[in-house]
Amino acid sequence: MVDNVIQGKTRTRREFCSFYTESDPILTYMVDRLAIEDGDLVLEPCAGDGIFLETILNSNKKKNFKIDAVDLNSTAIENLEKLYGQDNRIAIRQVDTLTDPTFDLLSNMGGHYSKVIGNPPYGAWQDYEKRQLLKKLYRGYVRETYTLFLQRCLSLLKNNGKLVFIIPDTFLALHLHKKLREELLKNSVVEEIILIPSHFFPGINFGYSNLCIISILKSRNFQDNRISIASVTNSVNDLYEITNGNYKVADYYEQVSQEEVLKTIDHSFLIGGNSRIRELVNKSEVCLGDIADCVTGFYSGDNRKFMATRDCSVKRSKGFEIINECLVDYDFLKQRDVLTGLKNLKEYIPILKGGKSHFVKDTEWFIRWDQKTVEHYKKDKKARFQNSAYYFREGIGVPMVKSNGIHAFLLQKRLFDQSVVGIFPKDPKHLYYILAFLNSDICSQLLRIINHTANNSANYLKKLPIILDNGSFKEIDKIFNGFWESKNVVETLGKVNKVFNMLYSHKTGLCPLS
Repeated sequence: MVDNVIQGKTRTRREFCSFYTESDPILTYMVDRLAIEDGDLVLEPCAGDGIFLETILNSNKKKNFKIDAVDLNSTAIENLEKLYGQDNRIAIRQVDTLTDPTFDLLSNMGGHYSKVIGNPPYGAWQDYEKRQLLKKLYRGYVRETYTLFLQRCLSLLKNNGKLVFIIPDTFLALHLHKKLREELLKNSVVEEIILIPSHFFPGINFGYSNLCIISILKSRNFQDNRISIASVTNSVNDLYEITNGNYKVADYYEQVSQEEVLKTIDHSFLIGGNSRIRELVNKSEVCLGDIADCVTGFYSGDNRKFMATRDCSVKRSKGFEIINECLVDYDFLKQRDVLTGLKNLKEYIPILKGGKSHFVKDTEWFIRWDQKTVEHYKKDKKARFQNSAYYFREGIGVPMVKSNGIHAFLLQKRLFDQSVVGIFPKDPKHLYYILAFLNSDICSQLLRIINHTANNSANYLKKLPIILDNGSFKEIDKIFNGFWESKNVVETLGKVNKVFNMLYSHKTGLCPLS
């Protein structure tokens, strides 16, 4: 939830991950889309400081309705009692919305409320005991609280009831929320999704790059529904215009068939593309995951302790030890079993971390790799000795953290850490072709549509549609033969883009980067 000022709420934020909504354009839009009517019974499942209550009351003065306002935080409940305790339209109760037995009963009875509005906690930490309880109640992934609130509140809606939430946009594509998307698309009508950047909320450092406001009708009659999807990035005040139906202020607006989204790979919302791009993603004969293994790399458990850097000019190297070159084994691959650690007097080997670099990447980091330390990595609970079958193999690295475009580079048989996704072609002849494709503008465009979260995880990269073309294979080989001589990255990127722009526009009729 969003909080502009409000002193004394630091503990609330930390303990409950609560940020109070105090943006008038957002409140105006959300209450308008809730469409309060006479006789409505409204639920605010995380009432906080009551700002939704105030907006609903002020916007619907002549209508007859009731509101149940609940919150887990005792301080919030005390404040709500002071503000609204004498209003007979509002019932205030301190409960945990996710585990309350009364809500269990109402949910099992097929719902109770005609309207739900809220700004649920984002990423609230749950202790182990609470997490186990939530797994029994909700199954699946329970570490992200906003998705649990979404599930809970939909179950509390009566048929044809309406829900309006402001939540992070990660559930629209994140692999972990595949089941949630399927249930949402099959059991409700998604009326509208408005995407907004988190910087619309001053004073809050979100762990999410974007948020969304979603309006949902509880009904299974979704077959003819077209979901309105808009992105607003210029000004939060543009929401006033969208409230009144003026979508010209949006920098992206489209109406998408809900059935089409349901049939999409992993039921993901492919936002930012058009129907032809969505068809390419969904019906491609070959995806990257079909011709290459995509895996996450190694983590020491304590990089400050076990890693060293080339010199102090390396980005984000402050506080790290500068490597003593005498301790580095650059010929470690000559050893029969490197996975057990170095058997000579050397202590370090090269490792690749994320960062922008096209085609090739210099060695800037080193990891301790003597036998005793490697044994520690394998046993330590914080370390991740994961996907070790791919260590020291020739492949391609893609930084996990998203940037304006993909930066892919050869691993050159170096160890790669968890900030890098390792891509290992099943057929060695595909190595340079995949490397070129991943560095192309068309690939960046496709990945932005497949994945609008902050990270390029392996599961998203696997979905990239890749066109295998013998003529293009030969052209890419020529381009890289020239690159190894000139090392001209800009010139090579231009040639790579020309190949893949022509290939994708020819095969799909798309205009690249449109």
